[in-house]
Amino acid sequence: MRFYSGTSLFPMKLRERYRQLQDPAVVKAMVVRSVYASMALEDQTVPVARLEALYEQTGLRPPAGATAR
Repeated sequence: MRFYSGTSLFPMKLRERYRQLQDPAVVKAMVVRSVYASMALEDQTVPVARLEALYEQTGLRPPAGATAR
């Protein structure tokens, strides 16, 4: 997905536009919060600690070019 910065016609990548997405802790928090909220809407609440443990089990790693800031 590409975005355009201002009036420039040079495309920006999503991670370039939103630098916080390069921080694995921020991405983890977003995913856990989204899953928790989605499950709560379906009356299937799960403790946040359990969701965090499941996230860790997935072994998701940031792309090679991503660095935490």
